[in-house]
Amino acid sequence: MSKVEVRITPSRSVLPASAEPQLLYALIELSAQSGATKMPRLPLNLCLVIDRSSSMRGERLQQVKQAAMQILDLLGDNESFALVTFNDRAEVVVPAQLARARQEIKRHISAIEAAGGTEMATGLALGVQELQRAMMPRAVHRLLLLTDGRTYGDEGRCVEIARRAQSRGIGITALGIGSEWNEDLLETIAARENSRTHYITSASEITKIFTAEVERMQNLFAQDVHVRLALPPQALVRSLDRVRPFIGPLPVIEEADFVWTAALGDWPESDTQALLLEMVVPPLPVGRHTLVRFNVRYRTPGSDSATQSHEQTLPVAFRDPAEVGDDVDPTVKHWLERLVAYRLQASAWQAAEEGRLEEATRRLQMAGTRLFEAGQVELARTVQEEATRLLRSGQASAEGRKRIKYGTRGLMGRDEQS
Repeated sequence: MSKVEVRITPSRSVLPASAEPQLLYALIELSAQSGATKMPRLPLNLCLVIDRSSSMRGERLQQVKQAAMQILDLLGDNESFALVTFNDRAEVVVPAQLARARQEIKRHISAIEAAGGTEMATGLALGVQELQRAMMPRAVHRLLLLTDGRTYGDEGRCVEIARRAQSRGIGITALGIGSEWNEDLLETIAARENSRTHYITSASEITKIFTAEVERMQNLFAQDVHVRLALPPQALVRSLDRVRPFIGPLPVIEEADFVWTAALGDWPESDTQALLLEMVVPPLPVGRHTLVRFNVRYRTPGSDSATQSHEQTLPVAFRDPAEVGDDVDPTVKHWLERLVAYRLQASAWQAAEEGRLEEATRRLQMAGTRLFEAGQVELARTVQEEATRLLRSGQASAEGRKRIKYGTRGLMGRDEQS
């Protein structure tokens, strides 16, 4: 029987009794405890949607073809594989079929050539169509998109297609390689549970990242993971962010008075899940008070059993202010610095797009400082270099912007956080 171990660490273990509300952060860590029983493996229904425009010519396309063949070897005979390519138009290279016909499928993959421009929407539509043709109960449905360029005029349609797919249980991994692709579009496409983006910094990383993503999908610990936070009266959730396996905001819904919920989607067994809660604590007297009742609910893959759930509480001592220090838990501080850096760079790009260059530069510099404090020295240097470039020339480099956006999230090639 699988189970989840929950650990909640407050930013401060003792708070001052106060007549005023105060802020508290809490790091919520979820670890998978599978025990001796091997988790059942759900079959994978996979479609690759690959950009084959002229800019993919050479090592990039060669690495993509190698990665596709390696993925094929990872799939079981009863798992489904499809491959769609797009440039100025889209083509189904490998219709959805069982992976057992490997040699024939590899022959089609090896024949792919690069030419033309980039029009992503039709490729996405065909990819979703192939996945739907192979839909089966109790399976993991995944679309793996790779592009190195900007699609023009069909961005809105790309998002619409992605939303329809996600509403039908299809997760999307959107991968960008090089510096010319539109990270805002890929992030919007992946802004749903079971979807994510990733920045591939060099062609040599393609096979590693493709295969790692497939292995994640083949080894799910839990599905339909939801969390619930019950707080004391007059308390408030300011924000809830995922910090592992990557940084990003989690939309929360107040489903009842002082009760908030959020969806995490599927949970690959290899991923550590960690959330950072920012809450407003109401005025409370001296004593010990439970500030959070945390509950996680999920289904075990391939199981007919009812939803499983685990609960953990966060009790915190309140004392006379004269007895309370200002020490912050170092692990919470580390992730808070990373999260603040991520938020600062995001707001910096928004300010830059609105022409507020001095403010954008200042926010990038602040993000760099946070990253230095969190031990991310190389990324901090990149942030400072782009801040200087932005102030001098009015714009950041395309590569630098991507390195900062994906580096602060932990979703950039070899810089990805474990």
